[in-house]
Amino acid sequence: MAECGDLCVEAVKTALSVGYRHIDCAHLYGNEVEVGEALAQAFNASLKREDVFLTSKLYCTMNSLNKIDNYVRVSLKNLGVSYLDLYLMHWPDISAFGDATDPPSKSGTEYRQFLNRLKKAWKAMEGLVELDLVRAIGVSNFNVQQIKELLKFAKIVPAVNQVELHPFWRQEELVKFCQLKGIHVSAHTPLGVPTSSPGPSDSGSGEDEPGTPRISFKRSRSVHGPMLKLSVVSEIADKLKKTPEQDNYTIGIRT
Repeated sequence: MAECGDLCVEAVKTALSVGYRHIDCAHLYGNEVEVGEALAQAFNASLKREDVFLTSKLYCTMNSLNKIDNYVRVSLKNLGVSYLDLYLMHWPDISAFGDATDPPSKSGTEYRQFLNRLKKAWKAMEGLVELDLVRAIGVSNFNVQQIKELLKFAKIVPAVNQVELHPFWRQEELVKFCQLKGIHVSAHTPLGVPTSSPGPSDSGSGEDEPGTPRISFKRSRSVHGPMLKLSVVSEIADKLKKTPEQDNYTIGIRT
């Protein structure tokens, strides 16, 4: 979610009113105050806190890793709640200026420094669970190697790895590895990133996955129909048979 102002408040209120129960936030999105306002209005009506699953994400510079508990407290204040259901490390590594970066190569001083930052950050994340500020912790945009490194010292295994995952970039190796380790894979941009070409986004693999239909997002909204019928999406829908809205969603895939 990256909208701000009244539009964001109304969007969240509408989503909650029609049955949405997972709100995926992040400090980086810059709209937690607006999401919190929408939640407050919903809670003042009939919705209960325990009915909503709230996610947010850590995003800080390497110079402020000792202030991670402060970051989550700011998110809690902005959202108007006392705890988060899930708190994710937004990116494997961060620059001194707070920019998301890919970790250095798997050897040398820079890589060891990256591992030290990761270990320090994850230890602080684990502390958030002990403080009852968050119910679960996880990661985002981590690949197989980075998760392997994390598991070498993690006392709490990440509950979730949220990554770009869609028919144009299925990341089958990563998904299978996470499943093997008991880590739930959550997809962001699950229908792909709108571009002028049918390939993956810049953060993708650079090539279409084998067997993926070459569909252009700019042709029409009907692009979602063929994509939703792919097995990787259908499997997710089958797990969502909890409400009439979700049942209708699944039926729509099969028609």
